[in-house]
Amino acid sequence: MYLLTCEHGVIVLSLTNKQLPLVWVLPAPAKVNLHLWVTGVLADGRHTLDTSFAYVALYDTVHVEPASVLCVRCSTPSLNGENNLVYRVLDALRQRYDVSDGLDVYIDKKIPAEAGLGGGSSDAATAIMAACRLWHIHASMAELIAFATPWGADIPCFLFAQSSRASGVGECLQPLHQALPEGIICLARPGGGVSTGAVFQAFDQDCVLTQEVPLVSVRAASQQGLPIGENMLQASAERLLPALSVLLRRMREHSDYVWMSGSGSSCIALCANQESAQQLVNDVTEHALADWTWCTRWLNHHPLRYWMNNNHQHRPNNGA
Repeated sequence: MYLLTCEHGVIVLSLTNKQLPLVWVLPAPAKVNLHLWVTGVLADGRHTLDTSFAYVALYDTVHVEPASVLCVRCSTPSLNGENNLVYRVLDALRQRYDVSDGLDVYIDKKIPAEAGLGGGSSDAATAIMAACRLWHIHASMAELIAFATPWGADIPCFLFAQSSRASGVGECLQPLHQALPEGIICLARPGGGVSTGAVFQAFDQDCVLTQEVPLVSVRAASQQGLPIGENMLQASAERLLPALSVLLRRMREHSDYVWMSGSGSSCIALCANQESAQQLVNDVTEHALADWTWCTRWLNHHPLRYWMNNNHQHRPNNGA
């Protein structure tokens, strides 16, 4: 007999007489950068940052079940197998902890690519959380963050499982003590993405560091000490993708708080209510300024936060 249960945001299909689940259905939320300053460049070319992360109610869904081999499939076929960051991270995790079992993973994508919303990194973090349970890896959060950082600077912020402020290359995280800004969040992406690598390369050509020049504010506003909307990569991204500038200008007609998330190309507007957010969406859609939009809300924490905490406490796996 099958049993369908839900606990801490995880949907579980299991056999009533078995301890391990058949399938876990796990959320992988998007993130936005509330601010992003570039503070330096390391010898290996990576950039150090001062940035803040918050999750929003927009999710990929990661289906995970036990298997003898590692298999990763995706609703975007070009991201099947080794082309998917999830596969590469899980394969490295198996080697790190000497695991012989596999996993069967299917990812249903809803977060757009090259959008500054961390979709691939979020999928990887959710898969790591599931793998740790199924493979009985009792690693601390600090250990998992250290393991995951070389695979993507955004993965740590999802493993941290709560709103955070980050430094280093993104691996040095502290809880975000400031309240998240009020309002409905409107996300919009212009007709095309821009790769993180290309944006940082363009930024390097501009040779701008936070401590050396005044920030160019994007209608930024400090809310309780948090520099909401200041993104030092935005000018470089706009140079690579002029449609981004056009979209930002239009969104500013609807909101005082408009900026780009991460390395782009998604733009964020804080709207007073659902009606004003919908007006913004209608406007940019009708004028063909955005190929994707989403109105949503902040999440107080990662939906798997308590599920993750249970794993760190080494509680027995009861299939939930």
